[in-house]
Amino acid sequence: MGKSKTEFSDVVKDGEAKPVEGNLTIRSIDRKGNIYTYKTPNVIVFEARRTLSHLLVGDLVGDLRIAFIGVGINDTAPTRADTALLNEVHQQPIEPYDFPNGDIGQVEITATLDFISPANGQFLKEAGLISADGTTLFARQVHGGIEKDASIQLQYIWRIIFT
Repeated sequence: MGKSKTEFSDVVKDGEAKPVEGNLTIRSIDRKGNIYTYKTPNVIVFEARRTLSHLLVGDLVGDLRIAFIGVGINDTAPTRADTALLNEVHQQPIEPYDFPNGDIGQVEITATLDFISPANGQFLKEAGLISADGTTLFARQVHGGIEKDASIQLQYIWRIIFT
């Protein structure tokens, strides 16, 4: 079975092109190694589009590469106009990134909140991709609340897809 073609309706929604999309997978791993997985499409915010267009012409101020996954405790639905997490409690540096299946049209960004983490004691509900200089939010998503404590490790795995 061959790869399906991208339909126009997949690339354009409400008259607006979707050159970038993505999804967020959260893996909760307990100390016995049991893994619980949650996956959802995510919201790429307008600041990401602005950053990428400035990148193309070398007109960037600051270190805007994605370097952190932030987590917070707000469950307000994300919008493309979001510029920050709404109630951030911790930023975790990302791990080495990956290009899934060798496909340079996708990048996978992961950060792990270990069993002992500054986020312990928080009821996490939101996550976002944040630039190295802390000035730019690339994407934001909310998820069902997760009580972060020393009994679980959380992996936030973000896949960004250029269509």
